[in-house]
Amino acid sequence: MKKKVLLSLLLVFVLLFLTSCSFLDTQDKFWQDHLKEFLARDVCTLLFLDVGQGDCILIKTPENRFVLVDSGPNTAESTILKVFNILDIKTFDLVVATHPHEDHIGNMDKIISEFNVKKFYTVEKTANTQAFENMLKALDKKNLKISIVRAYDRISINNVLFTFLSPLKEYENLNDSSAVLKLEFANKKVLLTADISKNVEYDMLSANEDVSADILKVSHHGSYAATSNEFLEKVHPQLAIISVGKDNPYGHPHKSTLNRLYDHHIKVLTTMDNGNIAVIISPDGNVKVLTEK
Repeated sequence: MKKKVLLSLLLVFVLLFLTSCSFLDTQDKFWQDHLKEFLARDVCTLLFLDVGQGDCILIKTPENRFVLVDSGPNTAESTILKVFNILDIKTFDLVVATHPHEDHIGNMDKIISEFNVKKFYTVEKTANTQAFENMLKALDKKNLKISIVRAYDRISINNVLFTFLSPLKEYENLNDSSAVLKLEFANKKVLLTADISKNVEYDMLSANEDVSADILKVSHHGSYAATSNEFLEKVHPQLAIISVGKDNPYGHPHKSTLNRLYDHHIKVLTTMDNGNIAVIISPDGNVKVLTEK
């Protein structure tokens, strides 16, 4: 009887080991197979990293300069550091912390401490959390100035234009205070909406902002509180990307949000189902999308 129990336990451990190895092999293969494409010097590459329930978007401009929008939760530290190592990143020309929630800034202290960050942007909001305190301490230790996000501020790096579209006013809610960022390269547009709600979408539309984009990073992990029909009509994207963790306790992405996206005939990819997602924009405007799964 004892032998049978031991054999059963051994079989379980072997299966778990093989499953974890398979997962690692899948991730490694994704980077190994496409690394040259990601790092081609004339393209703009956006990597929507699979960090579970959180956001982390890595952008490579032509001439291989790097921009980071959010850093994912602390649980994804080893994941993102591994990617940065594979891509041989030493310097970030620009780092944006869209708002001070842990699932967006969980690794900012590590990034600020271990990498050369030339410019750091965030919104004028605070949070009483360890992640936020750690980020401030790391900034102070590096003597790195905080640039406050202002709507309509523009930054150009290697012909990639970054424009902040929000916050347009003072919001009490931290999610609504998120920095909304629009990227433009080779006549293609990508809209990164962090965690804003329909209220901010309405404000941007009321301000007659040009929110049109070929690719939309769906707000707040696909929450029901964002991605309204009116907003989707104006953005009119061909592809929507949702950064979301499997079996999360919030029910993200919400069925109603997915239905709105499908009703607008938008292709949907999620990090939950597709793993790491890469968007490669060539100088001629050609867009190639690659997924880990």
